[in-house]
Amino acid sequence: MPILDGSAYNGRVPCLLCRHARRRKTRQEWETICGPCRRLSADELEILHWNQECDPDRVVVPPNMLRHSRMNSDARYVSAFQYLKAWQLAAGARVLDIGCGISAQAEMFHGWRYVGADVSVPRLGYAARTHPWAWYTAQSVGNLGFAAGAFDAVLCLEVVEHLAPAERPALARELLRVLRPGGLLILTTPDGRMTVAKHLFGTKCERSHERELTRREVETLLAGVGAWLVECRPVASLIQPAGRLAAVLAHFAGDRPAWRGRLAQWWARVGYRTLLYVATRP
Repeated sequence: MPILDGSAYNGRVPCLLCRHARRRKTRQEWETICGPCRRLSADELEILHWNQECDPDRVVVPPNMLRHSRMNSDARYVSAFQYLKAWQLAAGARVLDIGCGISAQAEMFHGWRYVGADVSVPRLGYAARTHPWAWYTAQSVGNLGFAAGAFDAVLCLEVVEHLAPAERPALARELLRVLRPGGLLILTTPDGRMTVAKHLFGTKCERSHERELTRREVETLLAGVGAWLVECRPVASLIQPAGRLAAVLAHFAGDRPAWRGRLAQWWARVGYRTLLYVATRP
């Protein structure tokens, strides 16, 4: 049980050891206790308080863990954005983001017509409030309510691993159906390839994952719905096995980029990494 008052150490103590980290706090407490300690931005304070009060999970997220999660999410979206830019996706092109959540990275896609889709109405509400220029809609991934070929690019980042095997083909078919011929599908998911380390530390990066797919499984899934794989490459992020050891490491590395970089390289070498797949339809 953490007993230290982290705010007294001017950010030198990770949230893991702070007695304030997991207790519910008023907005003012977030601002006066955690804000100065971790040098939180206004956006981070808003999200932390919203997660506690309004998110469907109503979870108190320690600031270090928010930053850890956000940096991983940012890395996936940056990789997708860079590929769309390299592909020279035209200004005003239609981009669908499946499983967008609160859509924290939407600003990257401001030059295009961005549509975020998710099953969580509260998270979509937060996204619409913070990005009023974008479009948001509640959708089931297995039965999307869009016309065939409606989008020039479709993003599906860290979604497929949450679905049962029987549900994955329907997702893949819908992603390809709403993509115009010649458009881009960008999908990311943790690499499910088994290694010695995974036998020791665990097969999942998050407990909420149904099962993580190997590269061959993803390629077979895409080929089965008629997609052409263009490229597969790793995403530069810190992916670790689910469990207490990784949680402790994430707390210590959450706001220390140099530590994150070294940890990310080590875990990737032993098999824990995210892969980005780029595909198109004929």
